[in-house]
Amino acid sequence: MSIITKKNRDLAFPGLIWFLVFFLLPLSVILVYSITERSLMSGEPVRFTMDNFIQVFQKRHYLIILLRSLRISFFTTIISILFSYPVAYFLAKRTKLDRILIVILMVPFWINYLIRTFAWKLILSDNGILNQLLMGLNIIDEPLRIMYTQTSVLLGLVYTYTPMMVLPLYAALLRIDDSLVEASMDLGASRARAFFDITFRLSLTGIFAGTLLVFIPALGSFAIPAILGGTDSVMIGNMIENQFNLVGNWNAGSAFTLSLAVLSIVLVLFYSRIFGLESIYKNRGI
Repeated sequence: MSIITKKNRDLAFPGLIWFLVFFLLPLSVILVYSITERSLMSGEPVRFTMDNFIQVFQKRHYLIILLRSLRISFFTTIISILFSYPVAYFLAKRTKLDRILIVILMVPFWINYLIRTFAWKLILSDNGILNQLLMGLNIIDEPLRIMYTQTSVLLGLVYTYTPMMVLPLYAALLRIDDSLVEASMDLGASRARAFFDITFRLSLTGIFAGTLLVFIPALGSFAIPAILGGTDSVMIGNMIENQFNLVGNWNAGSAFTLSLAVLSIVLVLFYSRIFGLESIYKNRGI
């Protein structure tokens, strides 16, 4: 037993070093900056303060941006679920070419993230592909104003993060035994009832994992709102990036970053409790 324990400890050592250097150390720097008044590199005496956190919740402008970010991220997640579930179900239950189709699904996302985001400007701009197509078909008389709105940001986020919802859903659906659905229907349940009581319920773990992979990155996204959005589409990620790069206020930027991290953790725990995922994991022995 001691040999196994030592072996496991040796195997975990590189991962522990990686965790300390690339996670705990940067997080510690951000924490120190968030509770101090000036730059640690200025050479001046450091004074601890909580004003950086107080202004996050006191200034109405910051709260508006935070609520906007939560709203856009929420709808991004919901739309991703609606798009991803039929795709994941088809891949897991209705085709034997699932592995090939997954590769095809992921091919566009091997292209650089920024290039794909800029491509949406060619599609959504006033003289873009979408408006030209709609006007050529005489569906509209003048270009739709989609670019530099929250709608364009939402489209960009859904496009970027939907595969992150498909993959965990596919994995969850693939593990579901089809005989359970057949047994439910043999006992008198309709096909719809069997789907919602068996398939959908057992796939909640995939929805939960997909939500984490979509909602949290969307909440902190700054490149897509910066490229596709306008002044009414600024998100919390843009505000944090501006504090570090434009304003040069690392203290406030660090406070915003930690506040966002804590908010994300609280929302995840709340989401888990609402959907009863703790009992699902427990019943499945996870």
